[in-house]
Amino acid sequence: MALTKEQKQEFNEKVAEFKVALDELKKELNVYKIQLKKNPDMSPYYSIAMTLNTIKTINTNLLVNDLSVAIQGINAVNYLETARKEIYNAISYLEQAIGNEVEGSLNENREMLDKMTRITPTQRLNLIKALKECIKKTINAFGTNSKWKWSWPEVSYRMVGAAKNIFDFRDFEKGKDLDNPNYYVQREHFNLIIELANSAAQEFRSKFDLSTQETGDLKRSIILLDLNRRIFQITGETDDLEKTKTIIESLKEKVESLETSDEEKKKKKKK
Repeated sequence: MALTKEQKQEFNEKVAEFKVALDELKKELNVYKIQLKKNPDMSPYYSIAMTLNTIKTINTNLLVNDLSVAIQGINAVNYLETARKEIYNAISYLEQAIGNEVEGSLNENREMLDKMTRITPTQRLNLIKALKECIKKTINAFGTNSKWKWSWPEVSYRMVGAAKNIFDFRDFEKGKDLDNPNYYVQREHFNLIIELANSAAQEFRSKFDLSTQETGDLKRSIILLDLNRRIFQITGETDDLEKTKTIIESLKEKVESLETSDEEKKKKKKK
């Protein structure tokens, strides 16, 4: 059904203020980039400020898309695509401050964490929750049959890295006391890392089963589950540790079987 002149006009009128907001966010981002170059010692804080700025940009683009759906009955494709692209920027800015390693030790980025002590546990948790929420809203806006469907697991993988690397495991272990004012906040963040890793691992298994049949996706799943294994190992949560170990071993056996089968096929072709 074709859009009416009235629908287009109403949308254009209402979207004007959002365009102004997006322009202001772009200017703000450029200021942070300039300041980051001038003050390299403050780079973690500017990188996090850039992440927050980009989350606002994503949410503003999503609001324009919601407006389009409400008024015109269709997605605002350009704004939705911008939101998707900005997700990668938001994660990249955060990775500049805290690293992007998922496989490394839980304290491998110690040096980076020591440079951002002014960011409180509550601020760290809220940042990860805000990023998680805008990613979720973007995925929902694209729908289940989007052409980007199988690109989301990689986003989830990097999201796990962000949640893990901004969390101070050493501080958490020291303060596992109900009298610690940060205890409940840190416990929520700790549980969120585990939840995100489990969810992303399942996404990669679904991608393998329903799309690629590539062992690389199963290996990604193993990496994510191994992160949880390491977390359970230091916290002494034995039931979850054993369950996770069992799933990892099962996936490793599957990968080994598939790779052996592929090698045999290659040998047969050479003959």
